[in-house]
Amino acid sequence: MAEKPLKSDTILSQIDAHNLTEKIIEIDEPNISFFIFQLGNYLFAFCGSQAREILPYTGLTWIPGATALIPGVINLRGDVAAVLDLKQILGMNETSNETTGAFIVMIRSGDGRNGILVDTIVDVVEIPNSETKQVLSTLDERFKRFAISQFEYRHNLVTVLDAALLIEKVNS
Repeated sequence: MAEKPLKSDTILSQIDAHNLTEKIIEIDEPNISFFIFQLGNYLFAFCGSQAREILPYTGLTWIPGATALIPGVINLRGDVAAVLDLKQILGMNETSNETTGAFIVMIRSGDGRNGILVDTIVDVVEIPNSETKQVLSTLDERFKRFAISQFEYRHNLVTVLDAALLIEKVNS
């Protein structure tokens, strides 16, 4: 008398047969890291490759004759670094200049150390390259010039800014 095969053995053999007929393709997609921050009511991000470090706002030293885009400088381990006011650069003059709880994101740039003043650091994430999308045509015109891509984060749209373009605007 032949033994009846176990139900689990039958299921496993069906899975094996299915796997032989279906080609399963695994894609090893590169991830990109982003520093997500809030500025006013908007979410923005810098690519991880552009951001060097995040510092708590502890005050700035005002520079006479400096434009409103550069509210001051900080001493960063013995080096002087200019701090850029991102709200001013992006034309967000309607938002408050409240700096309590603010942060300075230090940016990699060819011409020295620069910090960018932001309201809040939201998160540091890694997302697959395929999840970044082209900038929507409906994006606020003030931000379009500096935007390189967008992605969704917790049901909110995050606009990725090009730090080099921001610094270029200040230097021009």
